[in-house]
Amino acid sequence: MVNAVTVKGLAARLEKAEQLVTDGAVFPVAGLDGYSVVRNGDGTQMYLVRFEAGHEHCTCPDFKQRQQVAGLPCKHIMAAELADGVTPAATLHRELWDEALPEPVETFKVDPALGLSVLLAPAK
Repeated sequence: MVNAVTVKGLAARLEKAEQLVTDGAVFPVAGLDGYSVVRNGDGTQMYLVRFEAGHEHCTCPDFKQRQQVAGLPCKHIMAAELADGVTPAATLHRELWDEALPEPVETFKVDPALGLSVLLAPAK
C-alpha cells in the first residue's frame, strides 16, 4: 500500500529528477533504447540506468539499497524517463486513476437519509 510518506518521497525524487534533466545530466546510450547514463546531482558519479517498463534498474546506491526492494524508481530512473519523453513511473498511477474517474458530474441531489448533497452522473 502506498502511504503519504511514500508519496512525499516520490514527489521529492521527481523534483530532483526534473532538475537533473534541466541540468543536462542525462545521456542516452547510443544503440541501446531504454538505457541512459545519468550524472548525479553534484557531478561526481555516473549511473547506468535501464528505464524500459517493467525492467527498470539503476546502479546508484539508493536503488540498490532501498528503491529496488520497495519497487520504486530512484531519481535517476525518473530523469532518464523524463529525458526520453516516457511517462515517469511516479505519475503513472495518477494517470490510471484519472482514467478511472466517471464522466463529469452535471447535477446535485440532496439525499434525505444522509442530509448530504450527492453527485449524480449524467444520464446516458
